[in-house]
Parts: sequence; structure tokens; C-alpha cells
Amino acid sequence: MIQVMLSNPKRTNLLPVSVCFPISKYKDVYTRLEAVGIGSATERDCHVTEIVEVLLILKRLEKVSVNVDELDYLAKRLESFDKHQLAKFQGVAVSHGYDDIADLINLTFCCLDATVVLDFTDLSAIGREHYMDLHGGVTEDALKTVDFRKTALSLLLNEDGKVTPYGVVYANGMSLEQFNNGQHSPDYDYDG
Repeated sequence: MIQVMLSNPKRTNLLPVSVCFPISKYKDVYTRLEAVGIGSATERDCHVTEIVEVLLILKRLEKVSVNVDELDYLAKRLESFDKHQLAKFQGVAVSHGYDDIADLINLTFCCLDATVVLDFTDLSAIGREHYMDLHGGVTEDALKTVDFRKTALSLLLNEDGKVTPYGVVYANGMSLEQFNNGQHSPDYDYDG
């Protein structure tokens, strides 16, 4: 859950509205947003005054205007991530300098292709993770035949990793695809 303080940048005399994302009570939230003149379905009219959240990368959205539905969409996508996937998301965002909400939404679809090394003590585990990142998983046959320690050493010695607060990021050729263009987001089945 992400708690965000949203304000109207055109009416700074009005107090910010606190919204928890993903939104669970839409009618209540939109009523409170409308009371301060924000919450457009199409415009980025909500000024992010403050984000109270453990994902420090989202602090990049402070002091900018966002669309409330885009922020809700991003929160839903991030809620489905486990700890390792969140490290990938944050590490790639830092290493590539992504700070626009559309880029962060797009990143949720492709950051899992990257490899993030958090712990260097187990080379076999690093190699296995990297192999899965490159191949979308690992087969029983690969578990028996691939030397994951050698795979890890090849990654660490031959690839350019970027050190971030979230681990060392290896992009693996990942590119940011435009799933969200700032006006349309891809369908996302979410039931909270």
C-alpha cells in the first residue's frame, strides 16, 4: 500500500488529500479529490506533495503532477511483485534514470528481464537467477546440465553491472517498451 498526499497545483490554498493506493474505495477517493478540483480521468492534474512508502524509488514522483488513475495502475502492478522483483524494478529505474510515471509503468512490464545481484556469497544461486532471467525459467534438464557457478562468473566478470542502492543491475539487453503511452494503459486483471 502506498500513501500519497495529492494537491491541486492551481489552488495551493487548499489542503492536500491523502490517498492510499491501490484505491479500494473509488467513490470516496474521487469525491475527496473533486472537492479540491483534481482527479481528472485524462489529465495529470494531481500534484504529488508527499509519498509515504517503503519503495524509495517512488519518491521520484514527489513534486510532479500525475494522473490519479496512472498512479493507481502503477500501485496495482507493484503490489503483485515479490521482494526480488521490487529490487529489479527499483534497481533498473535508478540505473536508467526513469522518473516519469509512464516510464515507471512501462518498466513494470520489462524489468524482470534484468538481473539484480543482491548477495554475492552464493555463485550458483546468482547463476541460476541469471539463467532464469535470460530464459524465462529453468528446465529440469538445465538444472542437471548447466554449471550455474560458471554462468555467474561469466556475468560478474564479463558484463557491465551498475551499482545501485537496490543491488548490482545487469540489464541483459532490456529495453523500455511503450505499454503505457501516457494516455492508455494495457489491460491488467486486478482483484485486490
